[in-house]
Amino acid sequence: GTIIVTSCKDVKYDRHWLATAYIWLIIPYMVYDTYAMYLCHWYKCQVKRELEAKELFVVAMNSFLKKDFLMCVHHIAILTILVPISLFIRGEIGDFYVGCLLLAELSTPFVSLGKILIQMSMQNRSEEH
Repeated sequence: GTIIVTSCKDVKYDRHWLATAYIWLIIPYMVYDTYAMYLCHWYKCQVKRELEAKELFVVAMNSFLKKDFLMCVHHIAILTILVPISLFIRGEIGDFYVGCLLLAELSTPFVSLGKILIQMSMQNRSEEH
């Protein structure tokens, strides 16, 4: 995102090859990320109770949709709305704005680290000497 934004002097017409290339990388990432989120719920449900495969799928899917509904909507909207617009509808304009959208994802590793620390009960722990 930073490379695209800084290389585009004309926010409407300047082009950068990364703007389109990165959109193609978003597709498998979003599919993987959605599946990984579902698997987390699947394993949690598997540990909590013994269920048969079909029943486990239903319980895990309900848990996933209930607890991560907005994240699911986010991923589905990106795959069904933003990706087609970025690849096929916007034509030869708007790489700067694609870069701006990609910059919004800079916070993702820090959000993930926060969740990991919470799960490890380390987020608010102070060093004891």
